[in-house]
Amino acid sequence: MNFKYKCLLQSFFSKIPKGEVINYGFQKYVMRSLPVSDKFFLDKVNHAYNHYTKFQKYNSLEKNSQQYYEFGAGWDLITPIAMSLLGFEVTCIDIRRLIFNHLISDTLNKFNKNRERLPFSIEPLDLKEGEYQLDYLKKKFNFSYLAPLDARNTGFDSDSYDFATSTVTMEHIPKNDIYLILKETYRIMKPGGIVSMIIDYRDHWSYFDKSISAYNFLTYSDKEWVKYNPDLHYQNRMRHKDYLSLISKTNFEVIEDIPILPSDDDIKIIEKLDIDEKYKNYSLKELGIKGSHVVLRK
Repeated sequence: MNFKYKCLLQSFFSKIPKGEVINYGFQKYVMRSLPVSDKFFLDKVNHAYNHYTKFQKYNSLEKNSQQYYEFGAGWDLITPIAMSLLGFEVTCIDIRRLIFNHLISDTLNKFNKNRERLPFSIEPLDLKEGEYQLDYLKKKFNFSYLAPLDARNTGFDSDSYDFATSTVTMEHIPKNDIYLILKETYRIMKPGGIVSMIIDYRDHWSYFDKSISAYNFLTYSDKEWVKYNPDLHYQNRMRHKDYLSLISKTNFEVIEDIPILPSDDDIKIIEKLDIDEKYKNYSLKELGIKGSHVVLRK
């Protein structure tokens, strides 16, 4: 599908009441991207475990203190459920209430089904057919999902959380809001608390429209890009150095910065594109960085 057609649909969904529910139906019945495949599930679990290893490496807080926070929990709660299974008491939030009970059920069943393929060991989950899965998670793991809730102003107590993560969420948040979210996250983290962020800098439309590259969105001016940037699929188009610049304005310490560097082929693709004036002061390497894993400490 040409990304512009999907964009028109999601622009429409973004403007109508309960548009996120209609968008879910579109993703499930038309795009058939929900529930996610076992491969996608395992990829997300591996991302979660990668976050966890960073916490284990840098954590200097009490070993029995395991308060975890995530904003941008998504449709199926794969990452926060993984954190529960790793021993954390989870609080996860979203700006919209996006969860669906059968998707959470699918996630829990996938944890059972793929136990031997997980990067960590778990006991079988005692799931009951027809159970409301958020109730199960609350009873079993003291798991909390709160939505709608604004990550810029959570209302949580200061110095509350040991560990926080964000997985391919930052790229969907406007630049000014990212700064406010980072400030709020800093406030609610304990001194010494760790924040682990995986950010994807690729044009997400390129994941299903194979006629465009991961850098296609860099060819549009801000005015032009508005047409292809619906609220339900918002992309800020920020590059790696933009994130580091925002972080430097907070009190967080950067303890790891691991960019996914462009290949020679990536650079050749960028060289052929008519990059918008907005990005003229970026080097080819800066434009080409495809993602990053950034770890912060309060």
